[in-house]
Amino acid sequence: MAAGFVDFVITWRADVFRDAPQSSSAASFGTLGINFRARKASSSSEWEAALAALACDLPTAPQPATVFAADRFYDAGDRGCAEGPLLEIAALLKEMRPGQTLEVRAPDPSVAEDLPAWCRMVGHQLVAQKSDRYLLRRKPNMGA
Repeated sequence: MAAGFVDFVITWRADVFRDAPQSSSAASFGTLGINFRARKASSSSEWEAALAALACDLPTAPQPATVFAADRFYDAGDRGCAEGPLLEIAALLKEMRPGQTLEVRAPDPSVAEDLPAWCRMVGHQLVAQKSDRYLLRRKPNMGA
């Protein structure tokens, strides 16, 4: 669609020479191939209708299931601590009440070293770790 095509057909293992305007000896050998056919809109109204009919619903990725029964859940994706999750984890913990728990999903291997060290530095408790999951307890007093 970005190139302005309103029709696009791929024909697989078809006799692509059957309707050719010139003669070809390839058809006599039983050559089958792939045929790509594309057509641009003949008017702006056809283009607008094609855009309106375009279905762009993308399937939603399944959300990771929690492992711990935490008060909140945070998914760091594939990012390591140096790529931003620590700031986001800190902001989430700041919103929580003292003693509440946060489950963090972080499969990046660097998190196994960085997150426990960060918890020790700022006073939050790393309660448990299971594979790429970490259960953090907010420190009793956030203080200044």
